[in-house]
Amino acid sequence: MGYDALRQELRGYYLGEADGRAADFCRECEAVMDAAFSDGMSALEMKRLQYRVISERFTPVLFPHSPFYYEMGTMAAHCDGAGEFRGHLHAGGWTYRKNKHKYRERDEELWVLSARQRSEKLYLICGPYHDARQHFIIHYRPVLEEGLCGIYERAQRELSLAECEHEREYLETVIEGLLAVKRIAEKFAKAASEAIPCAKDKETEKQMRRIAETAARVPWERPETFYEALNTYALLRKAFGALEGVGFNCFGRLDMDLAPYYDRDLREGRLTEEEAEELIARFLVTFDCHYDHDMKMVGYADHELENTYVLGGCDASGAPFYHPLTRLFLKVTREERIIFPKITCRFSAASPGEYLDEINRAVIAGSSTVLYQNDDATIPALLHSGRTLAEARDYIVSGCWDLSCQGVEKIDGGNYINILKPFEYSLHRLTDKMEAVGLSFPLFEEGDGFEEIYRKTLEGIATLAHERFRVGREGYVVAPEVDPLPLFSCLMDGAIERRRDFTEGCTRYRDEAVMCFGFPNLVDSLLAIRELCFVEPRCTLSELLGAVRANWEGHEELREAARRCHGWGDGSTASCELGARLHRDLYAIFSTVTGTYGGRVELGYLTYTELRFWGNRTLPTPDGRRSGEYVAQGLTPSRLKRIASVGDVVRSTAALDMTLAGGNSVVNVILSPVGLTLDRAEGFLRGVAASGIQSLQLNCTTREQLLDAQVHPERYPDLVVRVTGFSAKFTSLSPEWQEEVITRNFYDR
Repeated sequence: MGYDALRQELRGYYLGEADGRAADFCRECEAVMDAAFSDGMSALEMKRLQYRVISERFTPVLFPHSPFYYEMGTMAAHCDGAGEFRGHLHAGGWTYRKNKHKYRERDEELWVLSARQRSEKLYLICGPYHDARQHFIIHYRPVLEEGLCGIYERAQRELSLAECEHEREYLETVIEGLLAVKRIAEKFAKAASEAIPCAKDKETEKQMRRIAETAARVPWERPETFYEALNTYALLRKAFGALEGVGFNCFGRLDMDLAPYYDRDLREGRLTEEEAEELIARFLVTFDCHYDHDMKMVGYADHELENTYVLGGCDASGAPFYHPLTRLFLKVTREERIIFPKITCRFSAASPGEYLDEINRAVIAGSSTVLYQNDDATIPALLHSGRTLAEARDYIVSGCWDLSCQGVEKIDGGNYINILKPFEYSLHRLTDKMEAVGLSFPLFEEGDGFEEIYRKTLEGIATLAHERFRVGREGYVVAPEVDPLPLFSCLMDGAIERRRDFTEGCTRYRDEAVMCFGFPNLVDSLLAIRELCFVEPRCTLSELLGAVRANWEGHEELREAARRCHGWGDGSTASCELGARLHRDLYAIFSTVTGTYGGRVELGYLTYTELRFWGNRTLPTPDGRRSGEYVAQGLTPSRLKRIASVGDVVRSTAALDMTLAGGNSVVNVILSPVGLTLDRAEGFLRGVAASGIQSLQLNCTTREQLLDAQVHPERYPDLVVRVTGFSAKFTSLSPEWQEEVITRNFYDR
């Protein structure tokens, strides 16, 4: 079945009027809220005002050929809910914007220091001191199980038991937020009822009647059918984003959570497989049409919609989960050429071959829109981090690759720490920069042996790690006064009963994950120092450091020797042992750190587009890398190393104890499609499952094909590559991003 009419309607709105409409609505609401604001208002009182004004003043947007009610017209097309998103403001960010000055006013010196440290690319925080605006996950299951009315009733019961005014105010704000969502759905029901007499065709009339009947009940009452449950995801993502002003970016385990509705509907004759497929297609097309696939990707995240869902994995008993819905979601994505929402496919050595084939069909045909997440490496890591077996088996991956357990935690995304920076400051003797960022790293001296270089490297990383989270902890304390998140919080397990907001610690776990930037380059640099200066000396340490500080100018032979040294991913004993040692030592460092929220800090290795933009700001390194060149992504081998076989990469990762990486890690692999059958792809994945690789970003193409696509883009309209944490048409990438992909390592075997 074609969806041309629906695509036309959606693109007309999202590529046309959406941004302007949202801006107008924001100005209108801000004027109303500013007029009602007084200096004595608490942040919770402001949030209640925000909920009321937005829910009362918005006008529903309905699409004639869509069965879904969700679009409120309050946010820009690209907006995931974050109140300040790529220059677009929306009304849901009002409370935050009115109060964010409190972060700086609480401690001006800390604010300035943190800004300076981040400007020097020592670390990244997606917010003032914590991830305050993005990478949130709606815990949909309570709504599916009891409806908003059930949550409302629990909040009312707790309100009668509240022990202080603050608890009462928090619960009153929860109640106001839930009633706002009820009001939103009812307005959709009314708008659809009014649209029925004006319907221009039978299909439109059918869709409006369905919306009118359903929106009057759901999600206030729990969904009873597959359609009602599917629409609940669409509506809550938009409504919570519009009201709360933070970005929600994961639908959770769609196949597992929707399976009971699908099975019951089929059993009771309310739905056929073909009808389910059509609903899935319209759902995915809806979110895929929020942006133009062909617009040029130039900047940091031009093709990022921060929207994903999870398929497959295992059930509560640990048995592989593969359902007809799993196949339908993959089939629709492949046939309708869906890029967003992004899919994370959980797999293991025990996954059914049919499931792995369904994942691989599009990828080996040149359309890489899947993140492969390895249960056999991920679940043990979560168990080691303190999660229960049930929680670990039920994990999800949100955003790009953020790992979390549903309903019990909120993991900050984009929480990067640049382990290359202390090394760079020590090597290049950047004492002036150390003074500017308020940190002291030990300098490398000409007489240092390898073990001393290694010790100083770890000392510098430890200094940075403790400073990063000291800054976060001290700055975060004002968060409840800036922007509490009652709607988000009330769906977390036990939050209503604790009568506390997320910003005050309502979640079961208060841990976070830190992503180490530059691990492969650091391993390679340490190996080069050891091999060139100490194992089979080719130069002194002074000569090597001098060549690096000169950006290798006039030292081409030595640079080539550095590039020929053993390196991360080559499968050698030298690189595997040093990589494993550094990995253990990094874990030990972060195990001593208290996180921003007072919990543990889990180790991870993920890198977004910083591989270019932080690479631009990184001085030359002993692995042969020149100033400004790319830094390797996650645990992906550096492109300076021409690794002979993808098997070497797999063996290298297997050398690491990945139970220590509770924050997740990623490896990029580009395989040649020549001779790559479904059977071979399945065998490769089963090998990966045993390797310790957690997140796999797999592209199937050749360098020659990409070079031809640069010259003849019209020949490759459907060539989709995994760029970093998202996918995009190769022909839509800027020349700079195309070059980044083309210069990666390609593997023929």
